[in-house]
Amino acid sequence: MGRTVFRNANLLNGRNPSRPNTNLVVEGERIESVGKDVKPRAGDRVLDLAGRSLLPGLFSCHFHASFDGAQLAAFPLGMDQPPGYLMLRAAKNVRGALEGGFTSLVGAGGGDDIDAQLAQAIEDDLVRGPRLTPGSHDLGTTGGYVDLAGWWWRMGNTGTCRLADGVDEWRKTVREEIHRGARMIKIYASGGHGSEHTGRSQFSPEELCAVVETAHQRGARVRAHVCWKPQILECIAAGVDVIDHGDEIDAEIIDAMLEKRTVWVPSALYLEKLLNFPELQNPEFAELRTAAQRELDNILRRVVEAQAAGVCIVPGDDYGVAFLPHGNYAEELEFYVKRAGVSPLEVLGWATANGAAMVGVEDELGDLAPGKLADLIVVDGDPSADISILSDPKRLLAVVKGGRFERDLPAN
Repeated sequence: MGRTVFRNANLLNGRNPSRPNTNLVVEGERIESVGKDVKPRAGDRVLDLAGRSLLPGLFSCHFHASFDGAQLAAFPLGMDQPPGYLMLRAAKNVRGALEGGFTSLVGAGGGDDIDAQLAQAIEDDLVRGPRLTPGSHDLGTTGGYVDLAGWWWRMGNTGTCRLADGVDEWRKTVREEIHRGARMIKIYASGGHGSEHTGRSQFSPEELCAVVETAHQRGARVRAHVCWKPQILECIAAGVDVIDHGDEIDAEIIDAMLEKRTVWVPSALYLEKLLNFPELQNPEFAELRTAAQRELDNILRRVVEAQAAGVCIVPGDDYGVAFLPHGNYAEELEFYVKRAGVSPLEVLGWATANGAAMVGVEDELGDLAPGKLADLIVVDGDPSADISILSDPKRLLAVVKGGRFERDLPAN
């Protein structure tokens, strides 16, 4: 099988300024070479990009594959349809992400082990989709933020949520989740993110350490939905790998993240959409609106400080809720440029090199370099100058995953 030769590309690796008039060669599933001088061989497919941009495939790092139309009333998440239906919905959503240029996704929690089964189906080429790091159930404690059913309901199925208590029970729970295919353990260490401040810790320090230690022993990572400062610091100290939301982030938390090399997923587009959701304009939600606005303002200010300090920030949000449907995942990148003042090149770094680092695959993905897996996209224009290009389906010309065209260049 011949190689694919991309000629005259505007090469963007997500970290450095663009390199015009650059050639890149793909052989099999990997990048063979990058440079100015490439001599095509017999059997090569030669594609002259004529200055169009060539980027690494993008990462979305907080992905609820099976969610669709979830409302403010969170229960019953993961029980709105039977498991088979939810799997088909998840397959549709990940396929849409791939076709939008996102060649890697990181699960952020869901029920019925759908992430793990879907990741296997994608790997076995049974369905089309991005590389998927499977998330666990949404894990919490009895009476905590994700203990959503009334105690008198005697629910046998709690949907996306799973509860445990005590060190021994948490070790077993994490082991079971990993045994069933999860590679990103999702815990709810606090409430919040567009809801009133309760300030209660959901886990004891011993439980947190048990979760992290058990996951790391078995090669998995841990992410925490955590919004309030004391609980964020508890999670960082326990070795949680990824902070989801982090609404009360401040200078002390930024320093702690840097020391522990903790990844941050701000997911602030959710708050922006929430504040504009018609249902939220009712007087009964006045306190929630105030909280959401306060949290959004803080994240937009602190994300610039965290970026300047060197925190590993990645994109990803709660797509699948009623006011943030699955589909245009690149909108989030544009949001941080326009609302927070982060540069387009920095945001591209979040969605490429940082995304790969989050799940420990930086040696394989997140860059356009010889030897890396050939996950890449071709874009009409330069997103390091105008990030909104990535939100325009007409400007996304090709998607390649592992050397295979998932979306091929137009014939002309």
